Amino acid sequence: MKTPDHRKPIEFTVPVRGDEAFYVMDNTDTNFYEYYHRHREFQITYIAAGGGAFMLGNLIRPCLENQIFLVKPNDPHMFFKDERITAPSQIHVIHLFFSLEKLDPFFDMTEMQAIKSLFYNLDASKLLPEQFAKPLKELFLPLGTDGGPSKLIKVIQIFKALVVHQDHFISMYSGVSKVNFQDADGLRINTVIKYALENYKRNISIEEISALIHLTPTAFCKFFKKHTQKTFVSFLNEIRIESACQLLVNNKVESIAETAYQCGFNTVVHFNRVFLHVMKVSPKEFIATHTRKR
Repeated sequence: MKTPDHRKPIEFTVPVRGDEAFYVMDNTDTNFYEYYHRHREFQITYIAAGGGAFMLGNLIRPCLENQIFLVKPNDPHMFFKDERITAPSQIHVIHLFFSLEKLDPFFDMTEMQAIKSLFYNLDASKLLPEQFAKPLKELFLPLGTDGGPSKLIKVIQIFKALVVHQDHFISMYSGVSKVNFQDADGLRINTVIKYALENYKRNISIEEISALIHLTPTAFCKFFKKHTQKTFVSFLNEIRIESACQLLVNNKVESIAETAYQCGFNTVVHFNRVFLHVMKVSPKEFIATHTRKR
């Protein structure tokens, strides 16, 4: 994993082109934008190729090819790929950004009421699984180059499809979006997250991680719990479980025991217990559902 620049702020300003109502970022690279950030715009992301993991608030889940993520305004989030697990192959991600406030008159039209209800009443950021998202791929792919009416028509078609499939959304609620970060707090949280992602395979003590952001262990525990609503140990274990999911999905290990040890767990029993708690299924059930054929 590349060495991060911890000076980056948590606030992210979405680029704009003139007066466009819908801004598209079509990214083909070997990695995602690897900073924990948030912005005022609504974000719809299609994973066209590749995959990795998605962190939203304090929630960490695998992000796989042909999934769609709906990210509410101001929800802190980050897509990332652990290069020690995932081969340095290219990813292709299409992000669609739009401001609900700026588009008030657009969404106020009678014909747009169902779509307005979806975006304005969404209780949490969501994931649309592959079987429902994949048919929309041909609408997302041209967004980066289309303009004018052609682009607008595709955006509305995407919105319409999301309304149709809203009962199939998987909630990604964590509660962290309700916490108001100060700039300094955002920098500290980003530093902790990056360090955990780079060192999760070994034991990270509270003393070590607290010293990283110049807090006492007691002050760090209170600080981290306040901003993530969970302990650092729980958060670290969830990073380990997400990495285990990547190993299992990509057929990188021969056994569940090997997965456990590669991801920083000392025993298979502990790994199985934490995996079930985080993923709501056992490792064997996850393998049966998600592994790709060799």
